[in-house]
Amino acid sequence: MKIRLLILFSFALNITGSFAQYIKPIAPGTAGVSTVLLLMRDEFDNPLPMGNGFVVDENHIIVNFHTIENSASGVAVTKGGNARYKISGLVNKDEKRDIAVLYIENIDLKPVIFCDSVTLEPGDPVYAISNPKGLEAVTELGIVNGVVNFKGISGGTKRDSMIQITATVQPVGNGGPVVNKNGEVVGMAASVDKKGTLFNFIIPSGYIQKLILKKPPKVISFAKTKRTKSSFFSSDWSKSLREAVIGTSFKFDSNPNTGFYNFSIQNNLSKPVRNIKCLIIFYNSTQFPLETEAIAISQTISPKLSIRTDILGRPRRNEVRDLTFWTEIRILGFEVVE
Repeated sequence: MKIRLLILFSFALNITGSFAQYIKPIAPGTAGVSTVLLLMRDEFDNPLPMGNGFVVDENHIIVNFHTIENSASGVAVTKGGNARYKISGLVNKDEKRDIAVLYIENIDLKPVIFCDSVTLEPGDPVYAISNPKGLEAVTELGIVNGVVNFKGISGGTKRDSMIQITATVQPVGNGGPVVNKNGEVVGMAASVDKKGTLFNFIIPSGYIQKLILKKPPKVISFAKTKRTKSSFFSSDWSKSLREAVIGTSFKFDSNPNTGFYNFSIQNNLSKPVRNIKCLIIFYNSTQFPLETEAIAISQTISPKLSIRTDILGRPRRNEVRDLTFWTEIRILGFEVVE
């Protein structure tokens, strides 16, 4: 049978209160200084929706393609609003992944430092940086939820994936850099509203760097800012993100002196699933995450049915059980059997 990998996620954890203190904040560093506000206009000189971008060298900035779509001119406003750089045109684009490289004459800002996004793992802290008013950098804290694979969507292959994060990305913040705890850019921010639910992503740095290295056209202009291909983000995949496979009915072992537990996995799809990857998060009474445990379940679950997991956890109750007020079962990924 053919196996198609779908990596999907539960709702993002709300990074507020004590959990925000659990992850150490950082200054945006070079990425904050390098983030610009884009003011684009169409062929009739009408303003287009604003967005962000960031400097990768003295003549190029990276932006979301949708920010410059149908544009005929534009300027990049630097931090503090002290300088406006005229944008000469489009150098290269990747419409499916929503990336564009723009050319600017001698922009006087430090370029960002890239880091390969494959180094990220679920639970790692990330920081989405934006410059919503062209005045100062704003940093939003979050964590990595996991990877969303776009195979079969808008012509996507198994290599086409984005990283889902909990950091809030405002509409104007689209196109801003997302950095790791060291201030290195792991990708570009993208926010997608699907039927009233907001999903926040990192467009991985590998895609961006590949586009930067692509040979530029002989003439740089705005001639190719019209869309010719649909984006992965325009497809309706959001229902699957929420409802495809869920974890339910967590229960500690009947023996109160142990920390063992089990739970149920429910398959809401019309096809079997297997190799489910879960993250169990244990919270105390103040909703602070005490501990996490990664669980892999290889068993195949038939369509529209559930299974109960084997006994999991730890032999001693005082390690987690005594301190746990409630738990979250977060589905990180699974395989659909076709």
